[in-house]
Amino acid sequence: MTRKPENTEDLSDASSSSSSNGVEWKLRGGKKSGRNFIDRMRCTAMGGHGGDGCVSFFRDVFVPRGPPNGGDGGDGGDVWLEVDENETSLSCVKQQLRAQSGDNGRGKSMHGARGNDLVVRVPRGTMVREIREDAEVQRMVEPARSADNGFLDDLEKQVQGEAARRLADKSALFVHYPRWEDRNDLKAVRLPAEVKAHLWALRHGEPLSVDLVAPGQRALVAGGGLGGLGNAHFNSPNDRQPHYALRGLAGHRRVLDLELKTIADAGLVGMPNAGKSTFLRAVSNAHPQVAPYPFTTLNPYIGTVDYADSWQLTIADIPGLIPGAHRNVGLGHSFLRHVERSRVLVFIVDVARPQPWADYEALRQELALYRPDLAMRPSVVVANKADAGPAARDNFARWQRMIPDGVPLIPVSAKYRKNILKATYTIRQVLDAQTQM
Repeated sequence: MTRKPENTEDLSDASSSSSSNGVEWKLRGGKKSGRNFIDRMRCTAMGGHGGDGCVSFFRDVFVPRGPPNGGDGGDGGDVWLEVDENETSLSCVKQQLRAQSGDNGRGKSMHGARGNDLVVRVPRGTMVREIREDAEVQRMVEPARSADNGFLDDLEKQVQGEAARRLADKSALFVHYPRWEDRNDLKAVRLPAEVKAHLWALRHGEPLSVDLVAPGQRALVAGGGLGGLGNAHFNSPNDRQPHYALRGLAGHRRVLDLELKTIADAGLVGMPNAGKSTFLRAVSNAHPQVAPYPFTTLNPYIGTVDYADSWQLTIADIPGLIPGAHRNVGLGHSFLRHVERSRVLVFIVDVARPQPWADYEALRQELALYRPDLAMRPSVVVANKADAGPAARDNFARWQRMIPDGVPLIPVSAKYRKNILKATYTIRQVLDAQTQM
């Protein structure tokens, strides 16, 4: 019997969840790259359930009715997202993130162990947003229920009124000694303050929104539930033999929308087959695939440029844009989101094409229609394939007279690595000027 590959299962889950929510996410990748590159996904994070408190009593040869000694349940584990610079895609994140539940308390005042935390590593630049839906909120506010507490539903159906519903919710929070469900009087029992605070947080917690941009940065996305208190905590002058204990509370459950936006000092923007990947290979240590046809690069690549004075610069190779990318034509939004955080834009234009300045204006227009502030960022124009022949030289000479003042226009041949040093130092100068502003 053959086992279904894990990546195939993840992709089917992602496609089904995206179609059910009315959002179309376009996944990219190939057979050579293993798992697909994913820069946006939806997942569910669930904190571990708290362990139940124990109902027990001290018994000895000469002590037939000893004091209560039920142990407390352990707290549930938390779900954390942590930035890992070795990760470049959200494919490492599963659709269901569930932390370990706490152990139940036991007799002789033995407390349950706390559940282990779940730490999920995500790439740098991941934005986390919580999705609130009516159905999800209803599932979050329900009290902790076990498999054998169906009496709560029957009670809610038979008895009307807000007071009865409050009593039913309160009863669901307790564990009863065998055959003591009807004999325990919970009206005078006061819930601990931390239990009330946890239940309030489940009902009225603020929506989660965090941006993970620093290496090693952590974010708590789903807290674990509180462990239940043993019956020893409810010993009082009015009740010396409490035959009930507190159940463990459910952990937080959040539906998260994860979006990856590549972080780099400079972002390469250009039409398909303009030579962006070739330029990145020429100036950095990155090795994206290069071929003489459009859309060779389907995923962002980040390379590091090393200067003679040990200064470093990161450059992101963004897949090619086509007219209408701001309307999500092709893979428009999937590509454009990766240039939002680039401090400097480097336009790679094929100067051998007829009217290369028209391609430059089309790229600026797509950026402005997607986000108006993108077109206003500092930029450098690299006229690639300047050695392609007389037409390229004539286009460059004509373009020099047309380009606005203050925008550097640099002719290069990325394939043969000609004039590459001038391009990299110009990018550094523009970046330094932008930093000093």
